Amino acid sequence: MAEAAIGNTPWSMWYKIRIFINTHLVNIFAGGLFVLLAIFLVFPLVMVFLKSFWGDDGFTTTFYQEFFTYNYYYWSFLNTMILGLSTMFILVVVGFCFAYMTTRGPMWLRTPLKICALMPLCAPPYIFSISLITLFGRNGMINNFFGLDFNIYSWTGVIAAQALAFLPLSFMMIENVLNSQNPSLEESASDMGASEMQIIRSITIPLASPGILKAALLVFVMTIAEFGNPAILGGRIPFLAPDTYLMITGEGDFNMASVLSVVLMVPCLIIFVLHNYILKGKGYTTIVGKPTAVDPKEITPVIKTFLLAVITPVVIMVVLCFAVIFIGAFVKIVGVDNTFVWDHMLNMQSNEAIYNSVKLSLMAGLFGAIVGTLLAYVIMRGKFKGRHVMEMMALSGFALPGTVIGVGYIMAFNKPPFLLAGTIWILILNCAFRFLAVGVEAGISKLHQISIEIEEASADLGADFITVFIKVILPIMFSAFVAGFIYTFMTTMMSLSSVIFLVTPGFDLAAVYIYLTAQLGELGLASAATVKMIFIVLVCLASLKLLAKKTGLKSEKK
Repeated sequence: MAEAAIGNTPWSMWYKIRIFINTHLVNIFAGGLFVLLAIFLVFPLVMVFLKSFWGDDGFTTTFYQEFFTYNYYYWSFLNTMILGLSTMFILVVVGFCFAYMTTRGPMWLRTPLKICALMPLCAPPYIFSISLITLFGRNGMINNFFGLDFNIYSWTGVIAAQALAFLPLSFMMIENVLNSQNPSLEESASDMGASEMQIIRSITIPLASPGILKAALLVFVMTIAEFGNPAILGGRIPFLAPDTYLMITGEGDFNMASVLSVVLMVPCLIIFVLHNYILKGKGYTTIVGKPTAVDPKEITPVIKTFLLAVITPVVIMVVLCFAVIFIGAFVKIVGVDNTFVWDHMLNMQSNEAIYNSVKLSLMAGLFGAIVGTLLAYVIMRGKFKGRHVMEMMALSGFALPGTVIGVGYIMAFNKPPFLLAGTIWILILNCAFRFLAVGVEAGISKLHQISIEIEEASADLGADFITVFIKVILPIMFSAFVAGFIYTFMTTMMSLSSVIFLVTPGFDLAAVYIYLTAQLGELGLASAATVKMIFIVLVCLASLKLLAKKTGLKSEKK
C-alpha cells in the first residue's frame, strides 16, 4: 500500500515526465522545427504556386498562357537567364583568379587581394549602381574627365554591377576548396615535369569542382533575384525580379506576380538538382590527415600576368566604387558640386531607417542562429525518418530567389490564422528562415568533428540529456551559432529582394531607403546611408568578436 501511494505522488509524476522528455527531446525538437520549416518556408512557396493557378473563378491556366504568349514576358525571362549565366561565368573566372592568387600567389599580395575581394560584403549589392552612375553616368566623373559618351544604363552596367556585388560569394567558395587541397599533389606533378598550366587544368580545377559549382549556383541565384542593380541600371531592359516587384506595387496583380515568381524559381531548382547530381558519388578528398608542408612555389610569369590582367581592373573598380560612395556622402553632388556638407549624414529619415535595420537584423540573427543550431543537432543526432527532408527544407531558402520568398510571405501571412503582415515579425521570420542554411551547415560541419562518445560519456556519468545539451553540446557548437548569427545579421542589413515586399509605410529599412533614394536620383543621401550602414555593420562585428574573446568563447580556431 505504501509503494502504491508513493507511485501516485506529484513528485513521481514529474519524474516520469522528466524521464519522457529526456528520452524523446530530440524527437520533440524535430517535430517543433519541422512545423516551423513547413510554415515559414514551405507554406509561402506553396501559396505562390497555388496563386499562379487560381483566379477569381477558380483553377485556371490563363495566367501562364498570358506569360507564354506576351512577347514582353518572353524577353524578361530571356534577359534574366542571360544576366544570370553571364554573371555566373564572369565570376567563376574572376573568383578563381582571386582565389588562386590569394592561395598560391606572392605573400605580399595575398592579404590586400583578399580584403578587396571581400569588401563588397560590407555594403548592399545595389551600391555599385550608385557608384557606376556617379562614375559613368551622363554627367559621370570619368565620362566628363575623358570626354566619353559611355552609357551605363545598359547591359554592360547591369552585368558590371552584379559581378562586383557578388564577387565575395564566388571568391569565398573557391578559395575554401583551394586551401583544402593537399599541396603535395601539385608539387609531385611539377617534379614529374608538368607545367603550371597543365597542373591547373588537370589537378587544381578538377579538385576544386565542388567549390566552383557551389559558387556558380549561388552567383546565379543571387544575380537573378537581386533586382536593385537591374532596376536602377537596366533602363528599358525587362527582367523578371523588377517586373515581379512592379506587378505587385504598381498593378496589384498577385496572380501574374506568382507566375513570374514560379518561372524565376524553376531555373534555380534545376541548377540546384544538377549541382547535386554532378557531385553525387564523386570523391574530391585530398587531405586524409595533416597535409604535408611544402615550400610555396612561385607562380610562373605567364600565369601571373594573366591572373593580374583579370584581377587588376576588378580591384580598381571595387576601390573606385567605395571611394565614390564615401566621398559622395560628404559633398553636395560628387563630381559636379564638391562642396563639403553634413546634410546627407545628418538626415533623420536615413538614421531612423538604419536604426530599424539594426534592430531587425539583431532579432533575425539571434532567432535564425538558435533555430539553425538546433536544426543541425537534430539532423545529425536524430534517428528519425525524414532528417534529410528537413535538411533540404532548411537549405531551400538559400537556393531560391529572395523575390519569390518575399512574394510568398505576402500571400501566406496576410490573413488569419497567420496574420503577420504589417508587423516586424514577418520581416524577422522572413530573414531568419531565408538565411537559415548557413547556420545549419556550420552546425552540421561542427558536429562532424565532435565524437558522439563525448555525449555518451556524460550520460554514463549520470547527466541527463538536457544537462548534456546545455553544458556540453552548446559550448562546443558556439562557433556554428556565431557563424549563423553573423551571416544572418549582415545579410539582413543588406537584403532588399524580399524585404521590399514586406515593409509597411512608416517603417523604413536602410536597404529599401537606399534603393528608393537612388532611384529618385538622390545619390548623396543614398551614399551617406550606405556609409553609415557599413560603419554600423563593422562596429557590430567588432563588438561581437570582442565579446567572444572576453568570454573565452571563440568562433573559430585558427
